[in-house]
Amino acid sequence: AVVSTQSTGAPYCLLLLSTTLTPILHTELVDISHTLNSTSRYWPAPGAAPLQLSTIAESTNTTSYFVLRNIQMAEHIGTHLDAPRHFGWNSWDLAEIPLQNLIVPVVKINVRDKCLSDPDYGLTVQDLEEWERKNGKVPENAVVVMETGWGDKYNDTAAYFGSNVSVGEPDFNYTDWITTTHYPGFSTELAAKLTTDYTISGVGVDTASIDPGNQSTTFTSHFTLLEHNTWALENLCCLERVPESGATMIVLPPKVAESSGFTVRVVVDTDSGYIHEMNSGAAAGVIFSVPSVFICQLIFAIFL
Repeated sequence: AVVSTQSTGAPYCLLLLSTTLTPILHTELVDISHTLNSTSRYWPAPGAAPLQLSTIAESTNTTSYFVLRNIQMAEHIGTHLDAPRHFGWNSWDLAEIPLQNLIVPVVKINVRDKCLSDPDYGLTVQDLEEWERKNGKVPENAVVVMETGWGDKYNDTAAYFGSNVSVGEPDFNYTDWITTTHYPGFSTELAAKLTTDYTISGVGVDTASIDPGNQSTTFTSHFTLLEHNTWALENLCCLERVPESGATMIVLPPKVAESSGFTVRVVVDTDSGYIHEMNSGAAAGVIFSVPSVFICQLIFAIFL
């Protein structure tokens, strides 16, 4: 339908406001990121650091309180985004990722049952094809999210990484650790297909890495995807609250030049009607101006 600003009167305003505001009032936003603190999971490469806050200045006056702190931490800590630069020499760094690649449709594939029997399960081409049979073609610029259930293990380091080598201990050996990790991720075959047969913005998973634990020494899915300017979200949570299709992800990392990644807060709009309607509104001829909304508010105040 076409809504023209030439229409007048309360009926038009009722139509306009119900069209534009109802989706906002009925939408549900879901936070799928872990809280960042000193115990947050991070990739324990030699030299990587957990979150550390150091106070620069702090007031002792509670009535006019202020505090200022420095932050030290690894880039890849907690729920974070791997910028394509992480595994792509000429790929985008964190600041170069286009905005339209960060507000994207969600394709969520639930493989919890398969991961229970195989802790190194790799999401397959067949899993994606099964999703398409149920939900239709993967949308342009989508993020493909893998729900494994591993987010439930996040607070148990050994269970989450699937290794008996203790992270953070004085005698920690990275090589011993990385060769004994077990957790699900994206198979190399699916990573390759996503870059050749689809146009996606990113992938995401509720584990420590988009590569399964048994690929952690080669990182083949990282190389395959990130070299093609596809970003990756790791250490997601609460994916059971995200629908298989029809949702929109909003992921806005800080614009840090040259950065290979950063901790980020990830939000999903589970009812994407608002965003999709607004994106298609101009093409459909839905035209309205800010003054017309103010006029409608005035008419509402008078008549309601």
